[in-house]
Amino acid sequence: MHPKLDTMHNSKKINYILSHWRTLLWSTVRDTLSWLFVAVTLIGSLIAFLPNDEVDWLRNAISFSVCHLWLIILALLLTILIAMLVNWPHTKAVYKDKNTDIHVIIECCDIFHQNGLKVIHVVDTFDTELDRIISPRTLHGAFLQYCADKHVDIDAILDKELIANKPLSTDDKLPGRTNQYPLGTVCPVEIQNDRFCCVAFTHLKPNGTIAITKDEYVRCLKKMWRNLAAARNRSKVINVAVMGNRFVDLPAEFSTEQKIDLMIQTFFAMAREKACCRTLRICIHPDNVTDIDFAAYPTIIAHLAKRPII
Repeated sequence: MHPKLDTMHNSKKINYILSHWRTLLWSTVRDTLSWLFVAVTLIGSLIAFLPNDEVDWLRNAISFSVCHLWLIILALLLTILIAMLVNWPHTKAVYKDKNTDIHVIIECCDIFHQNGLKVIHVVDTFDTELDRIISPRTLHGAFLQYCADKHVDIDAILDKELIANKPLSTDDKLPGRTNQYPLGTVCPVEIQNDRFCCVAFTHLKPNGTIAITKDEYVRCLKKMWRNLAAARNRSKVINVAVMGNRFVDLPAEFSTEQKIDLMIQTFFAMAREKACCRTLRICIHPDNVTDIDFAAYPTIIAHLAKRPII
C-alpha cells in the first residue's frame, strides 16, 4: 500500500486506542484496587487462622518488604501493569468453528499487508479510472493506487480475466467501461505473487454515483462466497474489508456490525456447500473500529454461524 496511506491507517488505529484512555484508566484502577483488596484479605486470613509456626515465613516476608519499600512499589507497579494489559482496548477477535475447523478473524488492520487472498470490492463495470470515476478514498481506489505504484497494467489483466464472464448489460451512458457484470462476479488478479480478487459489489450509475440495496447486498455476498470457492479462486486465507462501509448508498441505520453479521452469516451458509477458505479475516477500517465490540464477537460469531440466512 502507498506509504502515506499506511501511515494514516496506523495513526488512526493509535488514535482509537488513545480515545479509550478514560475507560482504560478506570478499569485499571478498579482491577488494581480489587486485586490488592483480595491479596490483603487473603494474607490477613492466613495470619489469623493458621498456626503461628506455619505463617512465620509470611510475617518475615512482610517485615522484609516494609524495610525495603522498593519491593512494595515494584509489586504495585507490576499489578498496575497487569491490570492495564488485561483491560487494553481490543482491536481483534478470533473464532474457531469446531464443526468445520474454520477460523474467522475480525481485526483492525490493513488488508494490503495481510497474507493470503485479498478481496477488493469494486463497481460492477470494473472501472480503473482513478479520481474521475473511482474515489481514491475507497478500497477500490486504494487498490488502483497500489497497482500504479507497482507499475501494473491493471486494465489488461482485467480485460483478460473478464472474458470468461458474460456481462449482465451494456450501458453506453456510463462514464467509463460500459459492460456491467452481475453483483458477486469475481475477477482474480495476481500482482508480483500477491493474490487479489476483484468483486463486483455496487452498481455504477451514469452520473458516477454507486448504489446497492440491502437485498442485493445479501445476494452479492452469497454469490461472492460461492465464486471464491471455485478451484482457481480458493485460498487457505481470505481477507475482505467490510463491504459497503464507505461511500455506498445504503440506509444510514445499516450499521457496521450489521454488515459484518451478514458477511459472517452468508459465509457460513455458503461454507455448508463448499468452504472458500480455512481462515476468513475481516479487516476493519480504523474509522469504523469504534462501532465494534471485539471482546464480544467470538460469542456473536458462534451464534451467527448457526443462524440460517432468510
